[in-house]
Amino acid sequence: MSIRQATHSGSWYSNSPARLNSQLSKYLNEAPNELIKGARILVGPHAGYDYSGPMLARTYKAFDSKNIKRIFIMGPSHHVYYKNNVMLTGFDSYATPFGDIPVDKSTIRELVKLDKSMFKIMDEEMDEDEHSFEMHMPFLYKVTESLQNGPPMIIPIMISHTDESFEKKLADYLKPYFEDKENAFIISTDFCHWGSRFRYTKYTQNGKLSNLTNLNSYEGISNTSSSLKIHESIELLDKRGMKMASTGSYSQFKSYINKTKNTICGEKPLSVLISIMEPYYPNDSDGRFKWLGYSQSNKIMYNPKDSSVSYASGYAVL
Repeated sequence: MSIRQATHSGSWYSNSPARLNSQLSKYLNEAPNELIKGARILVGPHAGYDYSGPMLARTYKAFDSKNIKRIFIMGPSHHVYYKNNVMLTGFDSYATPFGDIPVDKSTIRELVKLDKSMFKIMDEEMDEDEHSFEMHMPFLYKVTESLQNGPPMIIPIMISHTDESFEKKLADYLKPYFEDKENAFIISTDFCHWGSRFRYTKYTQNGKLSNLTNLNSYEGISNTSSSLKIHESIELLDKRGMKMASTGSYSQFKSYINKTKNTICGEKPLSVLISIMEPYYPNDSDGRFKWLGYSQSNKIMYNPKDSSVSYASGYAVL
């Protein structure tokens, strides 16, 4: 049996089962929400736990996993660029410090058979370099290990470059799985990556997206100014994106992305999920995305040389 090793344990999070269990228990106990009945559609970040742990805890504390048999987890590719296909794991399971989470190899074979030009198997190095799935695995294991058969099987789907026609085609392929209430869908994504090292320094002085401009290293924000602080501008930008995702409208979310170019690293996977969900949520539906929390790795005040990454936790019920 081939096992994808927990390559980021010991650095991005603890490789000690006891220490990791204590850390995750603390995050889950401090999360203000409870399990939400029917919450089988989740959004959560994938940074080191010192940064993203509290938001991931809110996501997984909401998860209604009682009748879930398999989980489709979609995330971005951080190290390899490719287009016109998506990558699936070739491993039989994903390791965590707590134990292994099985991969649904049968469903992966179904997807490859469905469209060999779209669904590809990634090589082991690509799989183990990527962190967007791995960072979810310890939380997933911890909140589902008490289920009768242990943690559900996973189907990791890694997405790089896409266009709208490709996203809608992928959504059409995944809709039959979405309709099965024994399946859960998880999007692994951080939100705005702000700063020159991310090549994104958009800022709105007055809170209007129509006034977004690029700051450079010489354009600091005066600490006596009545203008928004940089972190306030970032939060406004992110929460507008979260609101657009909550409309349930694929076109509105894409319009927001095209207008702001917000560096939401899982924007492509999130777009696919919104496209999948859209037909199932009428305009007056109360089941679209709801958000459980938001945070930033660094509250940038005035200095555009600083940087930060944003994290959000969300869910939907169908």
